[in-house]
Amino acid sequence: MGRHDRVVFLDRDGVINEAPPEGSWVLHWEGFRFAPGALEALRRLRERGFTVAVVTNQSCIGRGLAPAEEIAGINERMAEAVAAAGGRIAGVYVCPHAKDADCACRKPKPGLIDQASRELGLRPERAFLVGDSVRDIEAGRARGCTTILVCDLRPAGPDSAGEAEGPTPDHVVGSLAEAVELILRLVED
Repeated sequence: MGRHDRVVFLDRDGVINEAPPEGSWVLHWEGFRFAPGALEALRRLRERGFTVAVVTNQSCIGRGLAPAEEIAGINERMAEAVAAAGGRIAGVYVCPHAKDADCACRKPKPGLIDQASRELGLRPERAFLVGDSVRDIEAGRARGCTTILVCDLRPAGPDSAGEAEGPTPDHVVGSLAEAVELILRLVED
């Protein structure tokens, strides 16, 4: 199978679900909308034997906009909906800290990838990371992941990949569904 294990790290907002406008957050399940094709893409990954871990910054917790339990509830319902559609999320790893916090888990630092790798027994250097921001790509690069940027779900803002400086992703796609197509081609070559 080459250099890749069947492991995918996914950002949440803007990859699995439609991203809220820049500067806002998904604070309740009612505001969570799966991105087009995301459930089918996650089902395909499970059918092909992939381990999927979600690694997501949720600074709304650290800013006091939502309690950690509310965000955990959203993530649980997301995982349940994915399972009901035939997919599987092995774990959801959340950085709750505000942007100015000096933590090891907030992307672009790779702490969430490290935590998921330890807990799930994964090798990140043989994994894919799919994200929609420069922060995601930097975190994946820091651990040797093959990085895939989803570029058309997030409204343009200061962190949009087209305007921000940072590492170039290995691949650029328009959706999680396209990312999964690419991943399946790469592991089967």
